[in-house]
Amino acid sequence: MPSKETPSKSNKFALVTLHPWLPSEATQIAQARTWGIPEDLLGEADVSPVFVEDVRKAKRTTNWPGKLPLRADFFKRMAALKLNGGQVFFSTPLAVGFSEKHARHTLDQCFGIGMSVYIHTLKDNGPALFMPGDDMAEFIASVGALANAAAVRATRARKS
Repeated sequence: MPSKETPSKSNKFALVTLHPWLPSEATQIAQARTWGIPEDLLGEADVSPVFVEDVRKAKRTTNWPGKLPLRADFFKRMAALKLNGGQVFFSTPLAVGFSEKHARHTLDQCFGIGMSVYIHTLKDNGPALFMPGDDMAEFIASVGALANAAAVRATRARKS
């Protein structure tokens, strides 16, 4: 996590979530680089503002925020920094949330601390940058539809 003394120079951060419904870690990080996340090295250590959380083994749940402690810690630290104007990268709508409720929770956290949300791949629409105050109803509904489709695909794959 960035410390209070050294926030990302660009105030851009990437939250990469590893889950079977999402692109691979390498793809998500490459997308974040395309968006402009700087690759920062301190000696051999990568100190880029990319935060990776692995929930590939998590079962389907109604409490996704409880399964993503790194994300919760990220928002807590960003609120303390009071960046106001920072941006958070997510690869796809499902990376924002695995359900409508979870997506709404994540967006509320971002917008509540003045951060905008960049989503690299929206269905049929390319990337989008959502700002606090934007109408998110269509986006939230799309998360529900995508989550349902992903769950159906996973169930069918298990049955075959």
